[in-house]
Amino acid sequence: MMKRIIFHRAEVHLRSAPRMGKKCSGALNQSARGEAPLAWEKSARGLALGLALLLVIFSLAGCARRSAVSLRIVSAYSGKGVANATLTFTGSSGSETLSSDATGTVSGQVEADRTQMGVEATGYQKAFMQVTDLTKLPATVQLTPLFLGVGTVKSGGQPVVGASVTVWNTTTTTGSDGTFTFEGLAEGTYAGRVIKQGFADATFDLVIAKNAKAVNVTLQEGQLLPLSSLATLPVYELTASYHRTLGGEDKSFDGRVVKNGSDILVMSGDPVNPTASLMVRGGTGYVFDNGAYTASGETAAAAAHVLQESCEGLLGLPATFSPRFFTIEKQPPVQLLGQTCDVWSMTGRFMFEGEAVTATATVTVGTTDALANIPVKIVLNARSQEFFNFVYDAVVEVVSVDQTQVAARFPPRTLPQSEGSPSAQ
Repeated sequence: MMKRIIFHRAEVHLRSAPRMGKKCSGALNQSARGEAPLAWEKSARGLALGLALLLVIFSLAGCARRSAVSLRIVSAYSGKGVANATLTFTGSSGSETLSSDATGTVSGQVEADRTQMGVEATGYQKAFMQVTDLTKLPATVQLTPLFLGVGTVKSGGQPVVGASVTVWNTTTTTGSDGTFTFEGLAEGTYAGRVIKQGFADATFDLVIAKNAKAVNVTLQEGQLLPLSSLATLPVYELTASYHRTLGGEDKSFDGRVVKNGSDILVMSGDPVNPTASLMVRGGTGYVFDNGAYTASGETAAAAAHVLQESCEGLLGLPATFSPRFFTIEKQPPVQLLGQTCDVWSMTGRFMFEGEAVTATATVTVGTTDALANIPVKIVLNARSQEFFNFVYDAVVEVVSVDQTQVAARFPPRTLPQSEGSPSAQ
């Protein structure tokens, strides 16, 4: 401040000099050649330094300090990590969000002035917390499930232990008492499936809502072949062609299904430029439209899952045929997927919607390593014996279980998307 005052006085003195006459002017000229320039230069340098310091201070004030955030979101019911939870940090300057990964872990940085943290996830109650110091957040935050979907699996009145129960895209196993529980599901009705070696697969509807009743699932014995589910393979590509006529209504599919972990690709026509295709990638559903994949959310994802399960169900169908009604004969082995596979032929009948249906099937089963007991090809022909004109012809075959080949079927990771849709993962 003193330097600034000195500079101001020097400026006034210089401006007043011409009014003082020749004597003063001569003194000024003499002073200008001596001490005055030195004071001027010092004042100017001091002013420049002060301004620079002020600019630095203002710049630092405009760059808000950020703090590292690291915690885990878990279920208050099971203690398991809650995936895809959204954390919203709010402060005087606005808000910003972070998300949990598949294990419920959250990490990132947010502005240090945040005073409130909100946590929300599908199927769980929201949680809020006042924040005084982001570096002292709790290690875990618990979310309480809004609803629990529970049920029991039995056969012959006895609980079935270790049965695989799948609802939507989540799978669990039954406990020692045959019970199972699902959490983190939004309110609604979900289709479920139960698989257990030695039993026919069973389907059920699980209602997720307040005061919803537990579901009871009964498994029927009668597995004809010791088949393992194709769904146990982490990757595969299969071709499928089936045609069904029921009561004058025709349904058909001719294409392929590709699975790579949790990602699914279902397409018909040319694999490079399909006539139609659905894809699930990183949990997001996509539809092939005008030569590109466009994000379409849960509807596309659900449709892709249905088609995938339909083809897997065809390959696993012989395992549900009752030995009381089907005869089985072993045929000469064949070479598929680089190994010698067993071939079985079956003839018999089963009941469909109360009507008797005759069926013949040829099932090719893997025998080595990961393909042991896995059905890799089925040719099925079924006809009704009664009046409702049931026809079902299908050929489903696994053509690859190679990780590199399967992954190459999926389009590049950066995909065109509809406005507001999430990016592909």
